[in-house]
Amino acid sequence: MVVVALVVAIATYLTWLALRLDRLAARVAAARGGLVTQLVARAQAAGVLAERAALSDLADSVARVRAIHPVLLAGGPLDRGVELAENALSRSLRSGEVAAAGQRFPAELHSVDSEAARVALARQFHNDAVRDLRALAGRRLVRVLHLAGRRPTPGYFEIDDALPARGDLPGLAS
Repeated sequence: MVVVALVVAIATYLTWLALRLDRLAARVAAARGGLVTQLVARAQAAGVLAERAALSDLADSVARVRAIHPVLLAGGPLDRGVELAENALSRSLRSGEVAAAGQRFPAELHSVDSEAARVALARQFHNDAVRDLRALAGRRLVRVLHLAGRRPTPGYFEIDDALPARGDLPGLAS
């Protein structure tokens, strides 16, 4: 009787671990989808500003990230190439030309800054979900019993998403 109870307890625990891994993997997938959606929205807002203000450097950065977005939307990896392109866009958005254009187009700049803030949040959600999954998948028992299956371990998405200080622009103070 004790042996049966022990086997049932161990099986229940292992089943709980496997289900937790599946839930965390679903959370990572959902966070990734949200992150990609926000990256696309930021690029769209930046594209509108670049077009309205005739900012060629910003337009070039937007074109580079827009070329990557169809692959991401189809489930492609958030790899180093994506990080580099998104970092270039982030740097372009913090340039003096963009800040100066904000004087003429405050609504468009506010839209860009709002989308950039959403990207920062989405990246944090994604990286938190990845951290939780990696922590559980890294446990010795999970590794020994291959409870994580054959799915690849997701990676963190690290970009420079620091927001510029633009509180001195008219109509943009929070």
